[in-house]
Amino acid sequence: MKPICKSATDGKKTRKLLGLCRRTLIIKATCVGCCIFLALSNLLAQEVYSLQHCIEYAVKNNQNLKKTRYDREKAAYARKEVLGALLPQVSSSANLNNNLKKAKFIMPNFINSMLPPDAQDPDASKYMTIEMGMAYNANAGVALNQQIVNFSLFNALEIAKTAENMAALGAESSEEDVIAQTATLFYAIQSTEYAVKQMEKSIELMDRMQETIEANYANGLVKKVDVDRLKVNFVNLTTQKTAIENVAEVQKNLLKFQMGLDINQLMRIEPINLSLLEQRVEMATLRPFFVEAQTPYLLVMKKQEMVRLQRKSALYENLPTLSLMFNYQYNGVSDQFFRGETNYWYPTSVIGLSLRIPVFSGFSRQSKIRQNSVELLKAEEDAAMLKQSLNMAYRNARIKLEDTRHTIALQRDNQKLAEEVLQITDNNFALGISSMSDVLNASQSLVQAQMSYANALNDYMKAYIELKKADGSIRDLVAEK
Repeated sequence: MKPICKSATDGKKTRKLLGLCRRTLIIKATCVGCCIFLALSNLLAQEVYSLQHCIEYAVKNNQNLKKTRYDREKAAYARKEVLGALLPQVSSSANLNNNLKKAKFIMPNFINSMLPPDAQDPDASKYMTIEMGMAYNANAGVALNQQIVNFSLFNALEIAKTAENMAALGAESSEEDVIAQTATLFYAIQSTEYAVKQMEKSIELMDRMQETIEANYANGLVKKVDVDRLKVNFVNLTTQKTAIENVAEVQKNLLKFQMGLDINQLMRIEPINLSLLEQRVEMATLRPFFVEAQTPYLLVMKKQEMVRLQRKSALYENLPTLSLMFNYQYNGVSDQFFRGETNYWYPTSVIGLSLRIPVFSGFSRQSKIRQNSVELLKAEEDAAMLKQSLNMAYRNARIKLEDTRHTIALQRDNQKLAEEVLQITDNNFALGISSMSDVLNASQSLVQAQMSYANALNDYMKAYIELKKADGSIRDLVAEK
């Protein structure tokens, strides 16, 4: 009977142990499922950013662009400030005084001399003191001043308008720089992530090769050193892929900073569309180039206009100015704080013209005019030099784009050839024709070809952005779909 009882007891323990294992497996499976669900949820929650989305966000939130908008707003207020000086200037004033010690006036003692000779005092003082004014006086009034002829002020308004236009052009130039920098970072991330995907394909291929060679090793068909060499190559390839992924994350952080986006926010970039990129590049090469339409050239022309206006300002300092003046006041005086018999109030007003004519300034104005003339010559040289520079930048951008287009075509063919070589070498190794060294060399050549193609792709897209910026069509990136 004991053996029977013992087996029954063991059976119960076994069933309990199996039930515990099943519950443990269920709990683990549930935890793994939750982790996978959360990971997928986070992945789906990440917004996929297109180039247009990144540029639009950067234009709105880039901090440097916000500063240029403030400069533009400041220039508009500066123009309004000058305009306000041309309008009537009205001011009011009021005074209340308590004359603790009244002013005194000393004059000859004419009263004693006016008396008859018999009534005159021979000991009288030659001068007498008369107290002037009253104990309290007050006044309130308003004054108006209007510029009638003031060429310097009129010219200052033109200078302020030109400065406002320069601020607007400066904001446009900064915006174009931000668009170009954002697009460059965006394309750099796309090319880096493209390199990661190519590396993943190589890793998958190496993983399948590793399974095959391990099976062959188990059957005694290959040596252990071949298995180890393939494992080392696989680990190196995986490490290299991780390093490239980290590069992509660094580039994303730079893009977030450029856009004004929170660094901690997750970001996914849409994958590259090579055929669409080729179409855009083809359209960019057909665009005509006009240096006069470039924002930097328009800005330097405005600077030249500013120098001309500053020279006019120096000339206008030699011209007369005419202004209108009007003043009205209401005055009151009293010895008993504006009450009683001594309380008097009376109005006063005046209107007139003020003419100011410069005569001689010690030749300082002439020297100032000559300085502005020299600045104007420098501004004209700057404009000519910038025109040449913009033409050179455009031509160089076209040459660079054509060069990178040729390079990327070669690297694309080279990558395909490396893939074919690796496939053939792998098949030959399975047949015993090729060695493991041949397989490893072919795999390394493929990885090198993939990285070279990714670098050529990045250079190609960078050259495309440079051409768009050089020909003044960088804003078209916002409308590209």
